[in-house]
Amino acid sequence: SNLTQASQVLDGLLGSIMTAMETETRRVLLHGVRSITEFGSRIHAPIVGLWDRARCSTVTINEHIDGIKVVTSGSCEGHIILHFHGGAHCLGSVWTTRELVGRLSHAASAIVVSVNYRLAPDDPFPAAIEDALAAWRWVREQHPAASIALAGESAGGNLCFALMVRLAQLGEQQPVACATMSPWLLLDPKTICERKANTGSEPFEAQHVGFGIAGRLGNLSLGVWERGAARCAMRYCQNHPACDPLVSPLLAEEHLVAKFPPCVIHAAEEEPLAVDATSMAALCTRCAVPVELQLYPGGLHVFQAVPFTSSSKDSLERIGVFLQRYWRPAMLV
Repeated sequence: SNLTQASQVLDGLLGSIMTAMETETRRVLLHGVRSITEFGSRIHAPIVGLWDRARCSTVTINEHIDGIKVVTSGSCEGHIILHFHGGAHCLGSVWTTRELVGRLSHAASAIVVSVNYRLAPDDPFPAAIEDALAAWRWVREQHPAASIALAGESAGGNLCFALMVRLAQLGEQQPVACATMSPWLLLDPKTICERKANTGSEPFEAQHVGFGIAGRLGNLSLGVWERGAARCAMRYCQNHPACDPLVSPLLAEEHLVAKFPPCVIHAAEEEPLAVDATSMAALCTRCAVPVELQLYPGGLHVFQAVPFTSSSKDSLERIGVFLQRYWRPAMLV
């Protein structure tokens, strides 16, 4: 009996050690990917500047947050977009989306301030939303007379909606509009399972998107997506409930959503986050918030990051037209 108990204790100890080693290995790999991506993006940034001829300068918001200000020809000084990059709350920076931000600035005739918010797992929730709120207040302080909109893709889109939830909770002024691309809006695993059960959809691993090699690759990518998204959500939330609307904005109460500004949401119709986009559009509609939803052919997540494609061009043009409806008159830079 004592031997059995000792064996169980040893098994538990070994299991804990293996889990800790696996967690630390993933953390090291994540930091490695983050460093490589950042290095490559910074090298690429001057080439992007030669291409779009945008003025790009660095900004410092506080001890946690810095970023860049991107101004293209035709940008209006009184039109500001506060942008949050994607990366599953664990990766990315203002430099990884520098090219996309330049095209967004041009399409919207606006100055774009893109910020480096703190990332998980080193800085889990609520660090990112605290940084988003600080960046919002800083932009308002720096540009008190400007029209300020929000924009973001994937996890950056999550921060856009989470920030609007937080502003509604605090009773503070909302942006004039919000534009998101493939926003990640539901991180709570329990609610995700309930949504699948209610819609009769299968888990990604059980879905089949085709036959042959292409079908096998598609099936594999769907499974990888679900596991990767769940892992990143755990890194971001850690011990905080993922059902918090500041984590999963789709779970925000309707009286808060009713305070949102007009929103435009774009996604690919076959990507896993298309359901988040359509669900948020439906929630906004129920709350009488003006919303424009556009689903594009294909399944590429944040397809707007790929320049020169017809879908990417059309999406940014539509976002620009949408924002033009809500900008206040302003002078060209």
